[in-house]
Amino acid sequence: MAQLKEEIEEFASRVQEMINKHYASQFPNLTAPLVLVKFGRKYAKIIKDGNSGRGGQTSVYGFVDAHTGDIYKAATWAAPAKHIRGSIFDGDGGMSSCTPYGIVYLR
Repeated sequence: MAQLKEEIEEFASRVQEMINKHYASQFPNLTAPLVLVKFGRKYAKIIKDGNSGRGGQTSVYGFVDAHTGDIYKAATWAAPAKHIRGSIFDGDGGMSSCTPYGIVYLR
């Protein structure tokens, strides 16, 4: 479980890098939101904090299954959508399942 926790945190840092690059190129006058990870019993919730960690506007970026590494789109603040969108163990580290705004819809 500890190894998987590190992999999920690494995934979140790759998401943060993607969001930072997007904001630098598209919104240079704005501060990119901070990506946070909150671990629950079954899922790790990936959160975007629009106020850079100081509270305020937050949204769920997506969920990662804490036991398998599967990536899910958020259905609500507390629950993932039903279908798997990717895995953090994919060849690209799960980044093909991501956009700067959230996890992709089903294809």
